[in-house]
Amino acid sequence: MVSSASVAGGGEPRSEDDPTVPERVVAALDRIARGVRAHRQTVATDAGVTVLQADLLRALHHGPPPPALAGPLAADLGVSQPTVSDSLAALERKGLVERRSTPGDRRRSTFALTPDGDRLAGGLRRADDVLADTVAALDPDDQEHVLRGLLDMITGMLDNRILAVARTCPTCRYFEAGTDGPRCSLLQVPLAPGDLRVDCPDHEPV
Repeated sequence: MVSSASVAGGGEPRSEDDPTVPERVVAALDRIARGVRAHRQTVATDAGVTVLQADLLRALHHGPPPPALAGPLAADLGVSQPTVSDSLAALERKGLVERRSTPGDRRRSTFALTPDGDRLAGGLRRADDVLADTVAALDPDDQEHVLRGLLDMITGMLDNRILAVARTCPTCRYFEAGTDGPRCSLLQVPLAPGDLRVDCPDHEPV
């Protein structure tokens, strides 16, 4: 069958077997995700670590949130705590991460980068510049539209329990949509489209 909406809109008739716009967006995101994974796999292999170990180094280099504990790191990366614990132990053996006792609870350990780990993590983050460059090549207005669209998708994925962690502006209790544009009630400042955060340290879930 042919979609009447396509004909009415003046475009080529669209078969109902053709992907819808939402399906094409998902396919595009999947293609992007595969590209990012392949890029990071190559970077991690060249650095002598696994992809998960590289993700942990980036997370520790970025600083909290999440807290530098196995549980929160696992939740943030969407993997099991035992898997993260094993990867942290491997990084510790490589001299890239050191374990520290938590004050008041010696059974809990926090993790910090060693000087070698900090240098490697910095290199891993710089290797992602090529990814940011592809976005920077877009028109500034398009960059902001893409950011807002992706943030809205993250909100939907959180609502549908596809994501467990989201520290974005639209999912924060301090976020106010407002008729005059979004605003952060914590900082008491308006939020321009390019100011919306993907990983805010002051985030409080709604």
